[in-house]
Amino acid sequence: MTVPLSTSVLVVEDHEDARSAVADLLTVAGFAVRTAAHGAEALRNIDRHGMPHVVILDLMLPWVNGVEVLATIREHAAGRRVPVLVTTATGTTEFDLRAYKPLKLLRKPLDYTTLVATVQALLLEAQFTP
Repeated sequence: MTVPLSTSVLVVEDHEDARSAVADLLTVAGFAVRTAAHGAEALRNIDRHGMPHVVILDLMLPWVNGVEVLATIREHAAGRRVPVLVTTATGTTEFDLRAYKPLKLLRKPLDYTTLVATVQALLLEAQFTP
């Protein structure tokens, strides 16, 4: 899949090395990447720059956790259909987060090939969902 350069991804991850690795990988894959180190920063980023096309969201975040970020995104009209890729090392399942669809869950540690393929698949699904 060829990614238009304007396709934005917001990476929300509190671990700097992981955040940088994911951002670099997605930039190389052709995405316009924005990053946030915690939930409050993610919400400020969305307020300031608008809703991204995809959000990659760690659940375990300081100050405002990932579920709170997810709930806030879904409260926005523009955020109701934004695909979210939840990353976690916890036992949380997609069933636990079913109220926040569309989303996909990947377990940490992340396989970066799977990460890029999942982001691309989420974008395709979002295009064809009525």
